[in-house]
Amino acid sequence: MKFQYKITILFLFIALILTTGCEKNPAEPDFQKEITVFGYLYGNESLGPEHAIRILNTRPVTEHYDANEAAVTGADVSITRKSDGSVTKLNESAVQPGYYYNNSLLILPKETYELTVKVGDKVVTASTTVPADLVTESQLSTSSVNYEYRTNLGYDKPVLLQHENTEQLIMVEMYCNEPYNNAEYVTPFRDHKYPDDEDEYEGGGNGEPRRIWALVPIQDLVSGLYNNKPSVYWYSSMIVFFGSNTMHIMAIDDNMHYYMTMENPELSGGVNGGIGVFGSLCGTKYELFIKK
Repeated sequence: MKFQYKITILFLFIALILTTGCEKNPAEPDFQKEITVFGYLYGNESLGPEHAIRILNTRPVTEHYDANEAAVTGADVSITRKSDGSVTKLNESAVQPGYYYNNSLLILPKETYELTVKVGDKVVTASTTVPADLVTESQLSTSSVNYEYRTNLGYDKPVLLQHENTEQLIMVEMYCNEPYNNAEYVTPFRDHKYPDDEDEYEGGGNGEPRRIWALVPIQDLVSGLYNNKPSVYWYSSMIVFFGSNTMHIMAIDDNMHYYMTMENPELSGGVNGGIGVFGSLCGTKYELFIKK
């Protein structure tokens, strides 16, 4: 999922700084090596390579960062399904060091999964309860690309939601897939049609303008226009660029919520004995192509 990579990059930057001593202040702690976990379980999907759990070591900010060098290899990684106690051992990727997965593990909504990572004498644990199914209804296709003019957006093709928990947190994300030199603004920005460079395209910590997202309780999405059903309008303010865009509408768990919103995300993602995030989500993805 797109947002995972954006958050991963931001987190690594924060984690390295927080775990590095300050040369100007001798009272600050020295660098402390920590095991870092990045893992998201997707309801109704298998834990395959595309959803692999990543295990890393923190690195001093004064050293050149290399993802392969930071990767934790040879770890004993397993996931236990709490309802029946079944344990699934995760296999390390042969081509991506530090990535662990097992295609046979199907993630079920409303189940609690416990992660255990053993590296030498260190043990890192985490737990997440996958949200219940988020049922979506829309004229948009989930199996093919939706080719749309911007004038068709807004109220014409909303996504209607159903969920058993009226307080469930919903994340809506729009992510442009175009390279920065081909990403044309729908509304010219700063008097130019294309981002000047990748920095402008990728934006700041939230990833805007390439990534537009919102986090809201499902009850706040109720619309009187559709029999008081929760509704998501992929309105014009979410469409920044023409071309290929991906929209996710997901119910997320508490670990993801805290990781995305707390002041110290690396300490708020539900990981014990280490840092990072082990969360879960359940929802729908739409591929959109916005035509001029």
